[in-house]
Amino acid sequence: MALLIVLLALALVQLWGSGAPMHRDDWFQWWRSRLTGVERLRKDPGLLLGASILPPALFAATLMVLAEVLLGGLGTLLLGVPLLLYCLGRGNFNEMLSDYLRSWYRGDLSSARQAAAPLIRELHEEPGDGQRLHEQVFRGAAYCAFERLFAVLFWFILLGIPGALLFRLSALYAEQVRGEEGGATAARWLWLLEWLPVRVMGFSFAIVGNFAGCYRAWRQCLTCRERDTAEVLEAYLEGALGGIDASECNAGFEVPEGQRVCGAQLEGLQALLSRALLLWITALALAVLFDF
Repeated sequence: MALLIVLLALALVQLWGSGAPMHRDDWFQWWRSRLTGVERLRKDPGLLLGASILPPALFAATLMVLAEVLLGGLGTLLLGVPLLLYCLGRGNFNEMLSDYLRSWYRGDLSSARQAAAPLIRELHEEPGDGQRLHEQVFRGAAYCAFERLFAVLFWFILLGIPGALLFRLSALYAEQVRGEEGGATAARWLWLLEWLPVRVMGFSFAIVGNFAGCYRAWRQCLTCRERDTAEVLEAYLEGALGGIDASECNAGFEVPEGQRVCGAQLEGLQALLSRALLLWITALALAVLFDF
């Protein structure tokens, strides 16, 4: 059933461009605001974090059990697909990256900077100029793809809908309290949730990309506790993509050599992510087939 839920959810994402129809986060903002009004919770950032994200995850677990009891596999499917869609990341990743690449190939740095803003938002950096902007987009796009899809799928496969929802609410919470008291606690908790899936994803990159280069980076970052998730992903991707040259660019028209190389790097990233996703789905299918 888990495989079917994932396939249906991904099919709807392809149809809609994202899971946007299910992305309604006002309730969580309201829930967190109510809890913030409790003095005991407000004084303890860790307790407030737990009170904000654990009850909804447990409620989702209860709903999934009730759906299965009442309707069997059909109930699990009918409830699991919309909940998994809700857990996926916000925004249309392919559209954001395509908008940036179009502006980048045209040499319109101002438009490229605007198009890049959603991709580098998670890095909490101001858009740079030229090569620095491209480096930010490369790192931001990698983290965006990981946070919106791969980390969610990892926790869904491991813990079901409650695990996927726990990750999504943790990410939303960290974003909402950034810069406030308790922001560091939320960021650290999110880093812990990302620690294992990002390393699984890195090993996936090694299998579908340049194995020697990525595996070397994977070993170096395996026990690292200093780099954040985006930096670890960047190291994996640089190893997995290997040498990228201008001939791999698919701009469709003549652009300067430097821009072609940068564009080819992002196009290589998209292809690598697609292969990694296919690997994960194949692994899940084999697990279902052999009843692991």
